[in-house]
Amino acid sequence: MAVERVSDAARLRIAVLGDFDGVHTRAWLRWFIERGHDVHAISYYAPAAPLDGVTLHVLKPGRRGAAAAATSGAASAGSRVPRGLMRLVHGARYRMAGLPRVLRAIQPDVFHAHFLVEHGFYGALAGFHPYVVTAWGSDVLVEPRRDPLSKQIARWTMRRADLLTSNNEYMAERMAALGAPRSKIEVVTLGADRYFLDVHEQSVNVRGRTPGEPRCVLSTRAHEPLYNIHDIIDAYARVARSQPDVRLAVAHGGTLTAGLQRRSQDAAGRVEFLGFLDRAALRDAMTEAEVFLSVPSSDGTSVALLQAMAAGCFPIVSDLPTQRELVEDGVNGFRVPLHRSELLAERIARALADPALRRRAAAANRALVERRGLNETEMARMEAAYRRLAAAAARRTESREQRAER
Repeated sequence: MAVERVSDAARLRIAVLGDFDGVHTRAWLRWFIERGHDVHAISYYAPAAPLDGVTLHVLKPGRRGAAAAATSGAASAGSRVPRGLMRLVHGARYRMAGLPRVLRAIQPDVFHAHFLVEHGFYGALAGFHPYVVTAWGSDVLVEPRRDPLSKQIARWTMRRADLLTSNNEYMAERMAALGAPRSKIEVVTLGADRYFLDVHEQSVNVRGRTPGEPRCVLSTRAHEPLYNIHDIIDAYARVARSQPDVRLAVAHGGTLTAGLQRRSQDAAGRVEFLGFLDRAALRDAMTEAEVFLSVPSSDGTSVALLQAMAAGCFPIVSDLPTQRELVEDGVNGFRVPLHRSELLAERIARALADPALRRRAAAANRALVERRGLNETEMARMEAAYRRLAAAAARRTESREQRAER
């Protein structure tokens, strides 16, 4: 379903600061681009892939290299340097590279940064308003606990934002616990496009599997330590010993891919590494798999999880506070404790053995995504918030001008 475009008179000028090599920030932008808003993306280095439909402002033109990776994410800095200290350094780099100047040139109706303790902090240093900061998960749940300076950066940034958004209620509570006024926090979920809901009836859990067609469990999270893909491979190997017709499809990639591939060679069953999937291939993979696996050590509201739920896949997830808002254990999915591959294997086997449970879960999850995880609804709420902030800023400007004329 196409997004309805706004009239020229209703267009907003939106400036966004973030990691534009990340899929989530690009997904956030896509809806506003399709709506016809005047979207400006500000990046320290040029993104690796083109950003269609936006005006791109590159603070540091030139060849992207190791320095780019370090500047776009303080978490990549050497472990001997406190992350908070590296963020101060990167914040200074953004200012010296001209972030305030670029914002003055754009004059956006609203300025929005993604990831609280990095781009959120760098954007706050520019002092532009109205200013929105979105937290994604580890920037609230993990990073403020790593070192005292990162916690102070989070608190300082939140005080300078006009609006804070989080992907779920648990993160909103954690932001409030860090000192953000609850009145400033709004839960806006970047979730699944209707594109994923549109294939719900094609899901193997809804239509039933063709006789002789191998069953499939799917993982789409990044191959990084946080996501515990090794636990998924180990659990699958246990299942495959007694159910050799089940295959494990592992999408995405990362720093651990080679090691995970070696691990899978020693495991029972058939593990297929699919690499990075575009939207169409990802949607197809989700409709073809009975079970979706996501067992990170920490998580916000996973876009991949909501996409899988929309497409009819049965979710098995980590037993984390953020996941409890989406998955009721034994009803519309399973939750498992961390690093319990034997228990994860048992849950996979149970889900595969119960098509009626998977069918009921698919119906419940479709309704849940429609209610609280559909981008077409959630991004419309974000647009309304932008308009409120822009209108309030315009009233303040008009009031100042009227006082100056007296």
